[in-house]
Amino acid sequence: MDKARSQQFMLKLVGDVGTVLAAGALIVGDRAGLFHVMAGAGALSPEALAARSGVAARCVEEWLAVMTGAGYVEHDAASGTFTLPAEHALFLTDPSSEYYLGGLFHGMPAMMASLPQVAQAYQRGQGVRFADFSAELPLALEAMNRSVYENRLVSHWLPAVPEALARLQRGGRAIDVGCGTGVVPITLAKAFASATIAGLDFDMRSLEIARSHARAAGVDGRIEFIHAGVEALPGEPGWDLITSFDVVHDLPDPLVALRRIRGALADGGTYLMVEPKVAERLQDNIANPFARMLYGMSCLHCVPQSLAQGGPGLGACWGEARARALADEAGFGAFERLDVRSPAMAFYALRAA
Repeated sequence: MDKARSQQFMLKLVGDVGTVLAAGALIVGDRAGLFHVMAGAGALSPEALAARSGVAARCVEEWLAVMTGAGYVEHDAASGTFTLPAEHALFLTDPSSEYYLGGLFHGMPAMMASLPQVAQAYQRGQGVRFADFSAELPLALEAMNRSVYENRLVSHWLPAVPEALARLQRGGRAIDVGCGTGVVPITLAKAFASATIAGLDFDMRSLEIARSHARAAGVDGRIEFIHAGVEALPGEPGWDLITSFDVVHDLPDPLVALRRIRGALADGGTYLMVEPKVAERLQDNIANPFARMLYGMSCLHCVPQSLAQGGPGLGACWGEARARALADEAGFGAFERLDVRSPAMAFYALRAA
């Protein structure tokens, strides 16, 4: 045994535990408003941050130690102060911003809460049904994606499919497959007052939240939420735009799903399929922080819940080549990778002919 190598690995494991615990401390600090108070405030002592935030000074002091070790805040030992750089605050302080990444952290407890079920499923060679994950999971998944969907769907992503955009502007029909808590349908309904908008999902918990969100947004009368799997996607009349966001790799039968989507498109309609932006091979992904995160989420959620439905468990990192092959087998005549800038998502426009 190489003792030096063993020692290095031990330190890596301990460091990884530190990273997990720092993620938990980040959630605590975010909920306590500490990042918000630090943003734009410059260098603060623990006492000053405690006074401004109302959080106990000793708790603030320990929290700052964790954040410093994780590299989230900066520490000036000479003055005993701490600073949240503007470059860091961009991702931590404004939940309405497209750059906000705090939702990724807030989604972690719900995912981690299901570890016993996932471990048991692994041991038995089974999966875990979506309904058997933590009751908080639908909102956790929403927290991971809401801000970027709301900020970019209409202004940046739909212009990449101009024909579909024009149809919605003229009062066309759009449905989001696997709509979850309804962020995409609600965003579309708010942007296209004369369009027919729907969302489809097989999880009733998610749809109940979606309906509540729609009422709060004042668009509940203009969105139909359908409790069904993609195999029951209504096909008459056809849809001008069908969307799915991080859904296909979770399905029990992706091929049947794509065939159903193809058949439900109106003449000249567009299917906007959004899936993780990854390389085709593991060795090309391991240096990519987004891919490493996606492998983790896939291991703990995507693959187990697909397997529980009798699916193939494609996993989040299934890649463009397999997506193209699946679309071709499903009978799509056109598969276009769209020029949409995103560090984590790949955008594909599929058309029947």
